[in-house]
Amino acid sequence: MNLHFLGGVMDKPQNFSKVAVDAQLSVEDAKWQKMANMARDEFLHGWRGYKKYAWGADELMPLSKRGKDVFGNVGMTILDSLSTLWLMGLPEEFEEATEWVSTELDFDKHWGGQAREVSVFEVVIRALGGLLSAYTLSGRQLFLDRAVDLGERLLPAFNTSSGMPYPRWDLARRTGTRTYDPTILAEAGSVQLEFRTLSALTGDMQYRIAADRSTDSVRQAGKGLMPVHLSPPNEVPTYAMQDSIQMGALADSYYEYLLKQWLQSPDDVKFKEMWLDVMDELPTLVKGNGMGKKHPLRLLEKGADGRLRLKQDHLSCFTPGMITLGLHALPRDNPVLQERNQTWLQVAEGLTEGCAEMWTSTATGLAPEFVPIENGLPFSLKAVPQEGAHSFLRPETAESLFYLYRATGNVRYRQLGKKLFNALVKHSKVASGGFASVRDVNKVPTAKMDEMQSFVLSETFKYLYLLFSPADALDLDKYVLNTEAHPLPKFGPF
Repeated sequence: MNLHFLGGVMDKPQNFSKVAVDAQLSVEDAKWQKMANMARDEFLHGWRGYKKYAWGADELMPLSKRGKDVFGNVGMTILDSLSTLWLMGLPEEFEEATEWVSTELDFDKHWGGQAREVSVFEVVIRALGGLLSAYTLSGRQLFLDRAVDLGERLLPAFNTSSGMPYPRWDLARRTGTRTYDPTILAEAGSVQLEFRTLSALTGDMQYRIAADRSTDSVRQAGKGLMPVHLSPPNEVPTYAMQDSIQMGALADSYYEYLLKQWLQSPDDVKFKEMWLDVMDELPTLVKGNGMGKKHPLRLLEKGADGRLRLKQDHLSCFTPGMITLGLHALPRDNPVLQERNQTWLQVAEGLTEGCAEMWTSTATGLAPEFVPIENGLPFSLKAVPQEGAHSFLRPETAESLFYLYRATGNVRYRQLGKKLFNALVKHSKVASGGFASVRDVNKVPTAKMDEMQSFVLSETFKYLYLLFSPADALDLDKYVLNTEAHPLPKFGPF
């Protein structure tokens, strides 16, 4: 099966995506059309619950049937769902969301007259990424105008000695608390796709300059696998803290964005080189009994003392998808490179099996936040401790299944996705609307938590829909997905 990762420049907006009619489907895709439609229907169940009970709030609280202010009530679920609505071919819902962005979106809100600082990282990947993606897909100027407004509000957060942004910022007052806390690696390294896209679309280079300055500061601290904390944003030069090394929490999207900045702008080869440095060291975190589809691999962590921690974090399950995405963009025109790529594919397949097992091994079929690993072959999963037993319905395994299926055409990845989907619907769905986080993945019936994070609609159901859909549901020749699954355009030099 050919993989559509050749690069290119967006020349016109993509039409509303719909699952192809039977006559246009391959035999294999026709078998999965029902699952794609079901994924869309369940997304709509979550969307309609949000619309009924929490419209304009950041998130739905599906048990108490009300909205939740997480990011200053900027309608984060709306902004985060725009690209999902478009890709799933839901014009009525997209128009309703567009009308809200046009008439109700207000970054100047202050609740109770109090300063409201929110996460710069989360606002960039969810809100700015969502607006830029909506413009990329629809071509509607409204979304770019609102993205510029948001970008201008965020830009002063990068006015630090190092160029790495302050972690929290008041969007209305355009100010934030000066912090002396260490900088989180993912937060310094996961704003670049959005800011560079904003510069490319507007011609205003100040956003790209800010993003690249943050990247350059991270590079000062080292290369390859990096500790999860760097020096505070106002210390120069930047240095790495003595801390753990991991592909999951606090680090994940930094590595993802090294690759994706190169995919978005192939002439920026420094990002490819930085990503290859990571890949050279990645095997030091991988354990298992063989490689490939039949041998689950574990992606572990390394403590500040350099010793491996026998623990796998579900957030790290984006890694096999990232590997697959990267290896198909790299040269493979000689036997050495072909052998390397084949080895990387086997690692990606094994890690995907290990991540899927985090789901299928529990009583609910939902993955826990993390799971301990046995010390020694075959590095089996251990019992999940209470502090890691919850599920936020995270998207990372579905993301990797999507990329592995696109790369290999192996129906197993769709079959695993079906198991994930069925578990989500059976154990997290709230009848009155929405999907709820689960307190313990090994207890049935589930005790639900009163939250539906915006990424459930933005990523989890989107990746499952794309996994079950034909390849033309999203043309990966033209787009690169940010860490919140928002398609952004690929560019030539700019």
